Amino acid sequence: MHARTHPADPADRHVEIPSQWLDFGPDDPLEAERWINPCAACGAQPSLGLIDLRWQVRCACGQCGTQAQLAAIAAVNWNKSPLSRHPHYRDLPFFGLRGLTVPQARAKLITVREYLEEQKRRCERRIRARENFGHRYHQRIRAYLAWAIYAQGLVKEAENQLIARAQQAADVAVAGRVVN
Repeated sequence: MHARTHPADPADRHVEIPSQWLDFGPDDPLEAERWINPCAACGAQPSLGLIDLRWQVRCACGQCGTQAQLAAIAAVNWNKSPLSRHPHYRDLPFFGLRGLTVPQARAKLITVREYLEEQKRRCERRIRARENFGHRYHQRIRAYLAWAIYAQGLVKEAENQLIARAQQAADVAVAGRVVN
């Protein structure tokens, strides 16, 4: 069964997404500190704090992530940077990627990202129109969107690793034939 986002405004896009994909998992993406990856330089667990009214991830070794207005975005900024250790995409707490192949994960994340981008646009339109709606909902959409983009990067990393291993195996096979 597919859920449809019905355009309430002519500017809205219709995004079709399987309804089971709308369950991004039981964890809250706004619990930013909980989802920070270890530091790539020293392996320590960095902390999240306010610096001049903006959130930033900092490690005791001196590595610092990009600042953001939302703590969850600062955490994702750190996680997707080369400053952090990157987990496998299947280990992410959101979007139910465990058990999915690279092509399956990519396809799911493309659809989820399109859905979240449309929800973010709708929230921002309501903000501009000064309509009353849930501010925390908008924050969650922004956080989930950042996680979806990060997850797409991790899927690309996994794909690149698979390609590199296949190329390495092909090189070994060719080298074995040359020696014989």
